[in-house]
Amino acid sequence: MKSCSIPAAGRFAAGWRIASDRVGVRVAAILTFALLIAYHLMRAAAAACQGGACDFYIPLSLLLPLLVVIAAAVTGILAVISARRRPRWLILLGTAAIVSVVGPSVLLLLLRDSPDAFVVSATISVAVVPLAALIYTFSRRASTIDSMRLGRAAAEGDEGYAHDDPSVPRSIEQDDRGHPPGR
Repeated sequence: MKSCSIPAAGRFAAGWRIASDRVGVRVAAILTFALLIAYHLMRAAAAACQGGACDFYIPLSLLLPLLVVIAAAVTGILAVISARRRPRWLILLGTAAIVSVVGPSVLLLLLRDSPDAFVVSATISVAVVPLAALIYTFSRRASTIDSMRLGRAAAEGDEGYAHDDPSVPRSIEQDDRGHPPGR
């Protein structure tokens, strides 16, 4: 007879998925901030530019804001999916995503006569969702719950093999065909 362990199932396995969801949200949020910074650096370089060499900045000035809004939308979607079981965070992150994606268009209509005010306001509007997403992923309660699950399994000597129900044995005796003994 052989003894083998059954891989993780249920709540413990979900802890790994939740942790990886948070990493994806963090990466998307950081990417959104990086695109915002790249846009403002490009804008500063274009302002200092003179002559025909400035034509290089025209496509970038159109592409980067679009990429920023797309990155904010992706960040919002990932954050909402990650927070689907936490109603307060779901509402907060959903609202932040709407503000970040729809906000620049509304601000463009309101501030079309003052481009500098629009750029500042749109930057703040777009930065709402990555900031909220980073706060969510680093929130103490969310990360503490996952750490407690992973820490408990490690303290019990499990290396990724655990059961939700403590009454289920850690290993199950099986014969060569994978059946319990005596069958």
